[in-house]
Amino acid sequence: MEREPPHRLMPDASDSEEEEGLDMDEEEDGDEPMLAARGRGAGANAQHLPLHHFLRLIAGGRMMEHRGAAATNDDLVANLRRGGVIQSDRVARALRLCPRDLFVPAQHKDEALIDAPIRVEAHDFNISAPHMHAACLEALQLQPGHKFLDAGSGCGLLTAAGAVLVGRSGAAVGFDVRRECVSMGRDAVKRLTSSSPEFAASACAVRFEHQNCYMPAHKFVGAFDRVHVGASCPPNRLAPLLLLLKPEGGLIVVPVSPNDLRLITKRPNGSVTQRVISQVRFSDLDVPTDADILLATLCSERRTRTAPATNPSTYAEDVQAIMGAASSAGGSLSATPSGSYSDACGAYMPSTSPTNVIDSLPATPTGVPTPTAAGERSWPHRLSKLFSSCSSGGSSSDGTMDAGMQPGSPLGPPRLFLDELGEPDCVLEGAGWSIPVHRSVLRQRCDHFRARCTAGWADADAQRVAVPEQFGEAAVRAFLHYVYNDDMEDCREPQEAVAVLHVALFYACPRLVHLCELRLATLLRGRERRAKAHEHDEEALADAAAALLALADDNGLFHLKNVALDYIVHNHAAVAATESYAHLSRSQVALVAEEACAALGRAMGHVKRMADLPMLPEPSY
Repeated sequence: MEREPPHRLMPDASDSEEEEGLDMDEEEDGDEPMLAARGRGAGANAQHLPLHHFLRLIAGGRMMEHRGAAATNDDLVANLRRGGVIQSDRVARALRLCPRDLFVPAQHKDEALIDAPIRVEAHDFNISAPHMHAACLEALQLQPGHKFLDAGSGCGLLTAAGAVLVGRSGAAVGFDVRRECVSMGRDAVKRLTSSSPEFAASACAVRFEHQNCYMPAHKFVGAFDRVHVGASCPPNRLAPLLLLLKPEGGLIVVPVSPNDLRLITKRPNGSVTQRVISQVRFSDLDVPTDADILLATLCSERRTRTAPATNPSTYAEDVQAIMGAASSAGGSLSATPSGSYSDACGAYMPSTSPTNVIDSLPATPTGVPTPTAAGERSWPHRLSKLFSSCSSGGSSSDGTMDAGMQPGSPLGPPRLFLDELGEPDCVLEGAGWSIPVHRSVLRQRCDHFRARCTAGWADADAQRVAVPEQFGEAAVRAFLHYVYNDDMEDCREPQEAVAVLHVALFYACPRLVHLCELRLATLLRGRERRAKAHEHDEEALADAAAALLALADDNGLFHLKNVALDYIVHNHAAVAATESYAHLSRSQVALVAEEACAALGRAMGHVKRMADLPMLPEPSY
């Protein structure tokens, strides 16, 4: 058997889960007899030494020569280099850029530059000794561009050093089950980034997540090239850790009970090997049950499936195009003359909320049956009933404008300068109301008006544009507020979101449709739904879920449909008892059945994959 280098035989404890049994008082008491035994001849006394002390003894005394505090972090790293623990210049530089004294809590600063673990009683975890951090970084062989996970990140030092090694093109993520450790790591890296330009220029962004490595969020599954685990794992629970590695493989450094530190290698062909690289003492990892893992996995997948797609704003580019066109056309660049424009300004660019509160759902769009005495069970009526129960009751109606949010305000994001647009050149007309607007703004911001102006429509140059009678004035005002301001400040309540949604669909404004979907989906999605539990009962939510499914299916709203289906499947008994569910179409009921079958299939697939996880081959030494 090839003899291991001395530094690989030195035991220590983990960053976040080290056992209390190896406190420094015990180790210091044991050092002197061990050294004395070496002077007298260790044979007669070795049998009385604990195994981990004996391993320290045969590893040589080089590290013990430096057990006192180093003068600086650079001296501490130099000691580790001389002792053979640090072998590469890259690891030495990474540890120099991440001073240990910056990561340990203030009450432990006097211990920071000693090559020994630090017990942090306040948060019930230990910070590993520097030589253990160095040995793990050497074994991981981190390269620029790697995606690195530090599971059990503790104070965050190893995560930060890994960020230096993977560089700006890589990624470094720290998991910890203690929220206090997550905050500690984030704060330390923030301080380091602000105080060390070299670290800021060399390291990738570092993320710390409140996660369990056995129950990671879906986005972290199969995401990493290298993984470090900071607590002792049972030998029969190593296989699930492989799911953290990319399909093409990678390396895991993990302590394995009772006292191994192992390097697990997964190759691109799927083969796996283990090698023991040291004998160490770590406390046991908190391993969840199979049932806990299955439930967490399914919940993570639910969040992923119901997460909205991004729909980035084009407002800055649109403003630039609109103002550029106005300038090239010789538009007014001075204050607008008094008259109709100043009177109209409040009508088409409200910055707070509509002048009257919408208390019920607006008239149903064309193509959807209008509620009548015989048809009050359709989704518009049911949604209106729910929304009236959860509405906050209205908002400001004084027509005043927040200075920080006025168009063109230097305090806010880019805005349209009203005085540069000149007089409105078009009017939107409804039943008994009209709103002056700028044709150039509508053309740039809405596909409908762009097509109207560029596709040769007969009324392309009409000064007055009729608004479909089913759209109320308040909904159109809120729609125009978005067009001019790129926000939904005038659409705060769910019933308003439904009304504006129909206007946005008609005038082909995709991002506004997306924002309305998000507003409606929050009624049913986890945290937001629970936060509103005091405002309306679960029966009303169940009724709304079926109504929102009908709305989403009728209008091709993919995100809202997914959220509604997910809610219905997981609350089917309550939803199936509602009037809205009874009036779903056959195809919509079929969607619910398909989603239920798919959910069962996903659960059974995970159960099978967990059952099929193989035991890893025996390790080599």
